[in-house]
Amino acid sequence: MIPFEDWQFWVATILAFGGLVAIVRPLLPSKRRANSCPSCPSNTPKQATNHHAATLTIDGKSIQQ
Repeated sequence: MIPFEDWQFWVATILAFGGLVAIVRPLLPSKRRANSCPSCPSNTPKQATNHHAATLTIDGKSIQQ
């Protein structure tokens, strides 16, 4: 039987509920745009399309492609 009249039951229930909220809340979608993920593609500004390729070297000598 559940001890509804015991204060320890209610303290443990509130702590368990708070822990559940703390675990589930970050998993739920947010209605506001948060900057919580700076590396996500949706949060990064559009960058210029002029990409520069790196020069490949082996033992300090440039490799022609």
